[in-house]
Amino acid sequence: MPHPYFYTLELLKLSVDKAPQFFPMERRTAMHAAVEKLAADAQTPVTEIERMIVTFGREIWPYRRAFAKIHDVEGRVREDRYLQEELEKRGLKEKYLNFLAKGGRVEDVRQGGQEFEIFFSPDERAQIVDAKLAVHDRVSKEIQEICLGSKNGDCLTLIEQYKKEQLEIDRRIAAFASMADRSEKWGSEIRGKVKVFEEGWSGVEHDVTREDVDGEIEYYRGVIELFET
Repeated sequence: MPHPYFYTLELLKLSVDKAPQFFPMERRTAMHAAVEKLAADAQTPVTEIERMIVTFGREIWPYRRAFAKIHDVEGRVREDRYLQEELEKRGLKEKYLNFLAKGGRVEDVRQGGQEFEIFFSPDERAQIVDAKLAVHDRVSKEIQEICLGSKNGDCLTLIEQYKKEQLEIDRRIAAFASMADRSEKWGSEIRGKVKVFEEGWSGVEHDVTREDVDGEIEYYRGVIELFET
């Protein structure tokens, strides 16, 4: 019989699985053990699973962000090169480069943009998407390896930078949460958005950014001043 909160448990498992390989192995192992313990107990309240999503997500977040940053800096160039090599094997490189020359975007391959749909046949689209996914997995593995090896120091520096950024975001979330106590009209709505931001540390359904929190603070500051003063 499935756990009564199977879906929420799956989100928790996914949040741990999203941790990069250079996330400390002992912590990853402990997190997986904690997840299995919750999954084995059908009486586990959903609030406990949700709490763990936030707790584990917060711990993993700086590592996820460091990986994403390195991927942006180094991974995109590698992916483009590998993709062209793969498409050349499939006889699609020339048409793909023609697509880019006419204003097509690499992002359209992943997102299925209209121009991509029109330019390539269904079979060609399937081959290109398949190649793109394979190349992305290859580059992700390479980045994991360099973070464990040749660029371990750079990765550790980025992790520390994101830990500092995380503290800034935490302070902003706390400031936003405090606004709920000062507003009878908007308090419940603010608390709901605070919950979404905290869950965003896991990056499973959404992510949390300083800009998003600042945007909500500015918005609710305005509506509170307008309607409650």
